[in-house]
Amino acid sequence: MRTQTRNLKSVWLLSASLAFIAAFIAVNLPSSTACAEDNGDAGEIKAAAQAVDTMRSDVAADSLGTGGGPMVLREKNYYYQAFNRRDPFQSLIDGEFEETELELVDIYAVKLVGVLSGGMEKYAMLEDKNGFGYIVKAGDPVRNGSIVSVGEQTLVARLTMFGQTNSVTLRLEGKKGKGE
Repeated sequence: MRTQTRNLKSVWLLSASLAFIAAFIAVNLPSSTACAEDNGDAGEIKAAAQAVDTMRSDVAADSLGTGGGPMVLREKNYYYQAFNRRDPFQSLIDGEFEETELELVDIYAVKLVGVLSGGMEKYAMLEDKNGFGYIVKAGDPVRNGSIVSVGEQTLVARLTMFGQTNSVTLRLEGKKGKGE
């Protein structure tokens, strides 16, 4: 079995080598014929080119098992009808863009309005005085510090200002109903 596999590999390598040589000669042949015409050797070069073409078709027929005809792997033609359609390669977003630096949340200027549970992590929903919302989790940076933890109804942040580190705790503002 190994001997057959080695023989098949050898035959395949030989046919691939011949195909490579034939392709190399075919690519470099036009410049060779121009030089040969200048030297008067055009007849010999054309005969060699025909021999290479014959050898190439024989190798293709042997490797693919075809009867020596042209080698066609797949013949399907596609046509994109672009009439009244947008260019599929054009960007959907137009205009000039400015790169802006995101401002960090100022813990002293927001209030805790909700806590979300997403699997093992908890996310805090914060709202500033203008009504803009922020969603943060433990480890996220805030102005002058970072979020330490998010509990069921609290958010703890550690802030460092002027060399002093303080812990700030925000509590969820609950809506109180009648009798509470």
